[in-house]
Amino acid sequence: MPVLQAGEWLLHSGIQAPDGGVSRYRLTDTNQNLPASTEITGYAVSGFCYLFEETSDERFLAAARLSADYLTHKAWDPESRSMPFELSPSGRYSYFFDCGIIARSLLWIYRITGDEIYLSRARDIGTAMQRDFASLSAFHPIVLLPCKSPAEYEIWWSKMPGAFQLKAALAWRDLGETLGDQTFLDLYDKLLHFSLEHYSETLDNETVEVKKMDRLHAWAYFLEGLQPVADRPPIQYLIKSALAHGEALREKLAPQFLRSDVCAQLLKVKLLAGGTPSEGELIRIEAFQYQSADPTLHGGFGFGRRNEELTPHVNPVSTVFCMQALSYAAKNGQDIADWRKLI
Repeated sequence: MPVLQAGEWLLHSGIQAPDGGVSRYRLTDTNQNLPASTEITGYAVSGFCYLFEETSDERFLAAARLSADYLTHKAWDPESRSMPFELSPSGRYSYFFDCGIIARSLLWIYRITGDEIYLSRARDIGTAMQRDFASLSAFHPIVLLPCKSPAEYEIWWSKMPGAFQLKAALAWRDLGETLGDQTFLDLYDKLLHFSLEHYSETLDNETVEVKKMDRLHAWAYFLEGLQPVADRPPIQYLIKSALAHGEALREKLAPQFLRSDVCAQLLKVKLLAGGTPSEGELIRIEAFQYQSADPTLHGGFGFGRRNEELTPHVNPVSTVFCMQALSYAAKNGQDIADWRKLI
């Protein structure tokens, strides 16, 4: 039931605009949606694809197409051959991470529909990730548009190169396997090697303890990005130890600040590694889901809790992450091994 409620929220809450763009989140205290974000729209495409494959409900495929077409035709900038953060004047920059999430979502709907435009645009985005973001040692997290100059690095997980970018690099791995293109496969391997050398910085670079909850979000992205090579014994050991460290830190910080997406991500990594959820883990995730007569809230998942109080954000990414985590848990380890379908 929580999974289907989440799907209905994605369809009917207004978080997806009529043109297919999906808002970053809804503010529950002011009853307003923030502007559409291309990254969040990509996550929504993946969420709709997952729901369609699980239910065969054509409404989810139609919603996935609507948002995929928004990304493919409206959001993509053919002049600069780039994917902006959002279409407002303030969105004139591009994130490496966002591009990877978007390309992965377009590859997913391509596999369902066979529509070559989605594959073509995913290839365009994957090419832009290498062309526009490459640096001497890794990949810049942000470039300004249209000049493609790298934004100044900041000591914040999404504003400097880091192991979290490995999840975005799954797009390269997927493109490489789909197209039989060794160049894309080599790009994934390059970022894999960088991430294995630098992943400890994800948590070590934050000195304010409670802010490490945000860093756990990035920590989980790294663990998700390892999934194509999770059969390698050294990677299996790393995932096990890093997951245990992440879970312990989550519990330490939870009374002050707890993110629903972190709970969902760590649970999915555990399940993919062959672990089993505790009853408390599932109850905790389900407790983030709104039960309300208000359709803009009902079925959506809150972003987090501070000092046990829900923050005023109902969040599409939190929703698709929690939805998939609960779905994975219900499958008892069956049919969850395809890393291409990890939202």
